[in-house]
Amino acid sequence: MRLLELYLGIDSIIIGERFKGGTFRPSQDTIPSSTIEGALKHYFGVEVPAVGFFEENSYEFDEFTYSVRDKFLNVSRMPITTAYLRPKGKNGKIKAKVYIPYDIGVSLKNELIGAEFQLGALKSKGFGKTKILNVGEIESEVKQGILKVKVFEEEAGKFGIRMPPISPVYGYLFKPDKFSIEGVYKKALFPGSLVKAPKVLLKEVTYYDE
Repeated sequence: MRLLELYLGIDSIIIGERFKGGTFRPSQDTIPSSTIEGALKHYFGVEVPAVGFFEENSYEFDEFTYSVRDKFLNVSRMPITTAYLRPKGKNGKIKAKVYIPYDIGVSLKNELIGAEFQLGALKSKGFGKTKILNVGEIESEVKQGILKVKVFEEEAGKFGIRMPPISPVYGYLFKPDKFSIEGVYKKALFPGSLVKAPKVLLKEVTYYDE
């Protein structure tokens, strides 16, 4: 499967999990299709399928506490603590890779190289500063294994993920409308799904009996 591979350097980032109640918000350690597609649309004005992940050993978890302010009452609500990812080691960057189907993304290659944008939550607090360090073209052999990304089910085939999956783990990701005002939650394949997919999208290759 031919893919466009974006190599990212990130200062620190929050990709929050959806939560109700409580005062602690966990952060994901992958880059869902919803997050990276939304960023590409906002900063570059393009709607393309995309999915990614952070490279192991380039980050570690930490916590950040902030207060959400009620603008109408002009008061701060109860503080919320959120997990976030920061570079592992001093003066480093979180390393990440993002993949776009080659035939869809190749026309963007020159525009993306060296581009800077913000990704994830709490951008106003300085999180999510991202630079595209390199853009390459790769061929990744389709193997059977355990998926390590969160990808919209309706877009999975564009990445060379064979459908239907062998043993899926399903969840939902938010998909904004074309005006980025409202949206809906759509079914997605989550990490842990047993699939046939390009090797770069797999946590491990397995020959588990179908």
